[in-house]
Amino acid sequence: MLAAFEGVYLIRLSIEEWGYKNLPEFGTVDVVPIFYRMDAAGHPTGDKIDGGAWGEDTYGNIADTMGPWFQQP
Repeated sequence: MLAAFEGVYLIRLSIEEWGYKNLPEFGTVDVVPIFYRMDAAGHPTGDKIDGGAWGEDTYGNIADTMGPWFQQP
């Protein structure tokens, strides 16, 4: 699981605190967790992946899905 996050910077925001409606440039949040890809300047690219992408919540399923997604340019 740790290998899936290698070389990745994560910024964690609580939707309870920030509210997804306060971040319109990211679109709606239907499933949590949700991860958004940012460009080098910190702007959203429109690419996102959420907790519905890997099926059952197991370390293997999450790592097998998130590892390749995080390693995309």
